[in-house]
Amino acid sequence: MQFVIYAIKQEVCEHYYYKVELLKRFFEECIRLPQSKLHQKQLDYITEDFSFKEWLGDLCKGAWVTPFSQHKNGHLFNYEQNYDIILTEKSCCLLQCDSLWQAERVLFQPLRMCDQTFFIVEENGEHYGWVSPLSSQRLLS
Repeated sequence: MQFVIYAIKQEVCEHYYYKVELLKRFFEECIRLPQSKLHQKQLDYITEDFSFKEWLGDLCKGAWVTPFSQHKNGHLFNYEQNYDIILTEKSCCLLQCDSLWQAERVLFQPLRMCDQTFFIVEENGEHYGWVSPLSSQRLLS
């Protein structure tokens, strides 16, 4: 399973929180057409810079997750639990894992402890939704 995690601006979250299908379709278009300048401008407008690398480093220090082996090209891989986090952009990252349960435990639950709001899209579109610090907001499936 591969999930793309986007850091979303708070004002966008407030206006689009109940428009999950619209956001899902937009992010799927961004994934399918990564060279589109129009999609890139829109993506830059709704996403927020978030240092996943720094946040994950702090997370490992806090013992929330097993420490990663860091590779060149922005990969963080955990050999024991077979998942990989690919740090690709300033406002998003890619999680590759074996199951939704593993994604929830490894990354989604810790993201809820963060002040930032995130939107997650599985690359095949089956699982998607908000991950935010508010307990009433959960990943949809």
